[in-house]
Amino acid sequence: MVFKFLKNQLKKGEGSQGEKGHGSQSIEYEGFTITPTPTKSAGGWTTEGDIAQQIDGETRTEHFIRAETHTDREQAITHTITKAKRIIDERSGGL
Repeated sequence: MVFKFLKNQLKKGEGSQGEKGHGSQSIEYEGFTITPTPTKSAGGWTTEGDIAQQIDGETRTEHFIRAETHTDREQAITHTITKAKRIIDERSGGL
């Protein structure tokens, strides 16, 4: 059972199970770049993305995943952007 779980985790991003929803455009918000990266799994599309910020010429990126899943990729992207904006708003000092 543990091996099946690990195998499924390793397959994420390799095809039908774990298909990555890249290709969505990044948006700028309050000096941060938000890039939605929803992943398709058996339960639907994940709320998942990257938040990047330039600090002293260095790009710092944080990847986040939330528990919500969506049946539609576009809905997952929209929700990911909303969640990322909330994360940014809740932080005062950056990543």
